[in-house]
Amino acid sequence: MKKLILLLIGLFAVASAMPQNCEAYFPMKSGAFLETKSYNAKGKLTGTSRQTILSVNETADGTVIRVKSEQLDEKDKPGFEQELEMRCKGDVFYMDMKNFLDPSTMGGMKEMEMKVDGLDLEYPGMLQPGQTLNDGNIQISFVSSGMTMMTMSVKIYNRKVEGIESVTTAAGTFECYKLSFDSEVKTILKMTTKSVQWIAKNVGAVKTETYDKNGKLLGTTELTDFRQ
Repeated sequence: MKKLILLLIGLFAVASAMPQNCEAYFPMKSGAFLETKSYNAKGKLTGTSRQTILSVNETADGTVIRVKSEQLDEKDKPGFEQELEMRCKGDVFYMDMKNFLDPSTMGGMKEMEMKVDGLDLEYPGMLQPGQTLNDGNIQISFVSSGMTMMTMSVKIYNRKVEGIESVTTAAGTFECYKLSFDSEVKTILKMTTKSVQWIAKNVGAVKTETYDKNGKLLGTTELTDFRQ
């Protein structure tokens, strides 16, 4: 379950906002590429996430970003792959909460019908220290022959902008907003974690630290490659 949480948080690299009225916390150029790597508390690699921007299109309801998301295991063996859709309406960016589903579970259930409901994660056009952000959640059911075989839910809550800090990773040095939030993942079991995340304009998530409910470090995720 701890590895699952690290993968979910690692996938949080597909972060926030967009053009015109939206402040961009994610690359807005087709072909842009991001790679993040997740590590356990001892620094051992647990997985890699690679994100490629497929397109950025203006619609009647705002701007839509299509993203190809690829997950690799600790041995760099390809795992689950999916396409995500982010959207911007007015001065708010909405992140596809399917981005937080466990890749290994999704891969095993890909032949089944999926029923999805939830509330996408919001990022207002401007972030300011002390600001509280809205919750996000998703509930998904896997259905086969009319029977529900498995259910899964992810909730991101208690989100707050803590400050502004400079962060350096293998991908470079970035001026970031520091965010804190809680996560709750329910499958057969339920697990709650606390996270601190640093995000940069026009980049996305640069670094994430994830802790258990007692404050013990579970793992980290860092941006290791960024091209646009």
